[in-house]
Amino acid sequence: MSRILLLEDDPDTGEAICAMLAALGHSADWVRNGQEAIVHIQGNPAPDLVLTDILMPGMDGLEAIQHLRVALSEVPIIAMSAQVNAPYLQAAAVFGARVTLPKPFTLEVLKAAIAKVMGG
Repeated sequence: MSRILLLEDDPDTGEAICAMLAALGHSADWVRNGQEAIVHIQGNPAPDLVLTDILMPGMDGLEAIQHLRVALSEVPIIAMSAQVNAPYLQAAAVFGARVTLPKPFTLEVLKAAIAKVMGG
């Protein structure tokens, strides 16, 4: 079971992804944006994986990825976005996301993405 830090501002999407992660046997710490993620990692053990949305209020996912790459240099990051026609996912990969996912995605796609970045 992996501990996953989820950055997602939309309540319905966050609940759905938390349910998917639980179904896959993972636990999730859910924060609403990059600022909350930075605060969270300062007071908690490092997660095994970060799963972040891109477009969020306050500190967005691209900025969060840059901060998390420094603070959690060994922790893999998966970036996700519903804005598939914009260059957000490509930028996320440049900034350090190991896998990018267009939203919405299925449980199987999420499972494969996690397996890819976690080495199994």
